[in-house]
Order: sequence, then structure tokens, then C-alpha cells
Amino acid sequence: MASDINVIFMGKFGYPSGMASTKRIQHFLDYLNGDSASTRVLQLRPTGEVADGETEGSYQGTEYRRIGGGLKLGLSLVPALIRYHRDGIAALKQWRVPGVRNVLYSYGGVTVENVIFILAAKRLGYFIVFDIVEDNTYIDDKLSIPGKLKWFAGEILDRFFLGLADGIVVISNYLRQLYGKKVALSVPLCLIPISARCEAESRAEREPGPMRVVYAGSFAKKDGIEQLLDAFESVQGKKGNCILMLCGTGASVKLYQPRIAANPAIHYVGYLEDRAFYRFLKGADVLCVTRTGSTYANAGFPFKLGEYLATGNPVIVSDVGDVRRYLSHMEDAIIVEPGSVSAIAGALEYCLDHPETAAKIGMSGADKCRRYFDPAVNGRLLLQLIRRL
Repeated sequence: MASDINVIFMGKFGYPSGMASTKRIQHFLDYLNGDSASTRVLQLRPTGEVADGETEGSYQGTEYRRIGGGLKLGLSLVPALIRYHRDGIAALKQWRVPGVRNVLYSYGGVTVENVIFILAAKRLGYFIVFDIVEDNTYIDDKLSIPGKLKWFAGEILDRFFLGLADGIVVISNYLRQLYGKKVALSVPLCLIPISARCEAESRAEREPGPMRVVYAGSFAKKDGIEQLLDAFESVQGKKGNCILMLCGTGASVKLYQPRIAANPAIHYVGYLEDRAFYRFLKGADVLCVTRTGSTYANAGFPFKLGEYLATGNPVIVSDVGDVRRYLSHMEDAIIVEPGSVSAIAGALEYCLDHPETAAKIGMSGADKCRRYFDPAVNGRLLLQLIRRL
């Protein structure tokens, strides 16, 4: 039992509703709570679907608190910053449990938004664990000037404050090698990949009608939405009998809205709550993770890949990062060249022309999901790391 462990998960992610980051944290919470650990969530600035004025609550046995809702450029920024840091430090003091192993789990490592809290937690006797899921030095979206300053500051903070970590979790082999060089043997480092609960014993019976191609997630440049649209429209024009369903949210969605509106075979359904979201994925005929080949895309590991594989439906995935570490082409997934419109179009055509073979690939992908991305296995890895601190 882990009753001697108290873990505070901190970061700028949606909670309890949200996308990849939220689900990664929730899987860790589920495992630790099931092992009788004490857990809480400190959300830095509200994101996702959050009710106005809702600053705290409890979800599946975990107390959570949101701070920083009033942080906006203007005359109120200074008092809002003071209140933000006061509230965060107060939560860390209140949630610290005497006589047990207190851990601050910082999703995303050290940033301008959390460095004060990391320093305060260290003084309060917390062990610090950084969860690194991206290499932000290679971010390839266009950023505003404040955004560029934020990412630059993050690189500087990472360089000077990485030594505060007592343990580091990374999501990919790229990041394990990168941070392994930075910390050498001085800090325990653990690779914990994506996770997904796989319940697909058999693929759902396909409904008659056009092939449903699905993308769900963010709409950042790394996600290759433009290439997916190009490929889909090429196949649609050549063969017909297919529709593209897009789900998710992000500032870049508006860039694609005119194109979506111009094609009745492309549908954007917006953000879906968990239950509707998983029904949406299960109802797909083909699921797409069509990332670009940028260093930024290769550094991380798409969380949605695990959720796609878990459905038992066939998945088209770009050959980025650790994909081939876990999956084989045409056995567990259809792996395509990153950023290649012709490769994506060819994979879509294959699924149209060979639905039975594609279905077998989907079920093999579900087997690999159970083997490599089991949330219980990942939770056990995290608990083992915490016990080593």
C-alpha cells in the first residue's frame, strides 16, 4: 500500500475535463488512488471547458483547485500575479502532509508560470518530479511575441532549474536521451509512454454508408491537418464514398473553418465530453494521426494514438518519434511518411479497397495497445520512481 505517499499534480492542463495532458494525469491519479496514495491537483490557469467562477472541487476522489483565472494583460496584472502566487503557495502548504513522502509532480517541467511554486515546494520539503512530454525549443507553430518570450524563458529556466528535480518522467525515447544527457546519472529518469484503456475485444459492426475517417485532437501545425485535408479531398474526388469527421479544439481551428465549410463531406463536431468522445472514436472506420516530420513532432508521442488503437479500428499514423518502437507497418497500423499527402491518400484508399484487411490491422493494434500502453503498468512505473526518490 502507498498510504505514505502524497502527490500534488501541478500544471496548465484542463481538469477534470480536457484532452491529452488531462487524460495522462487522470490515469496516474486512478492508479495512485487505487493504491491508497493521497492525491490532489493544482491547475495553473483555467483551460478547456471550465464553468465561470469554478475554482475548486473534487473528481473521482481527488481534490482540485484552479488558480490564475484573473491573469490578463492590463492594469490588473500585478495584483493578479501576486494573488496567483499567494494562492498557489497556500495550496502547497495546506496540502503538505507531515510524516509522509510529499511529491510535487510538475507536468511540463519548469516554466515561467510554475517556477515560484517549484521553489516554494522545495523549501516545504516536497520531492520534485518533472513530466517532460515535448521539446519546446523546436515548437513549429507561429507564436506571438509574448509566446516567443515564454518559450525562450522556458528554455532558460530548464537550463538553470532542472537541478531542482528529484526525478524526471519522459514520454518518448528522444526525450529520454535528451534529458539523460542533461542530468547524467544524478537524477532518476523514467520513460513512461502514452496510456489508453483498451476494452476492444472485437471491432464494432460497421454501419452501412460512406467510410468514416476521423481525426480528434488539437489543430496545431505539428498535427498535419492541412495534409490530411489535402489527402482526404484527393481520395474523395477520385473514389467518393467517404466522409471526414474532425473533433477537438484549439486556436488554429479557425484557420481550417472556411475549407471545412466549403466541403459537405467534411464535418467539424467541436469539443466532446469523454463519454461522447469515446463513442465518436468507436464509430470511426479509420482513425488518423497524421503528424508532420518536424523535430517538435518527433520529440513527443501522440497521446491520441493510444486512444485510437484502443478502439480496435484501423489507424493511419505518421512515422514519427517512437511509433515503430511499438507498432509494425501493415500489421498493427498503417504507418505513413510524415507530411506526405500522397502517402496519407494511399493509406485511405487502401482502407476503402481492403476493409477486411484494415479491420484485422485494427484488432492487432488493439493488442499492442494492451501490451504497451496499459495505464496500470504506467502507474506502477510512476510509483516505483516515487519510491526511489
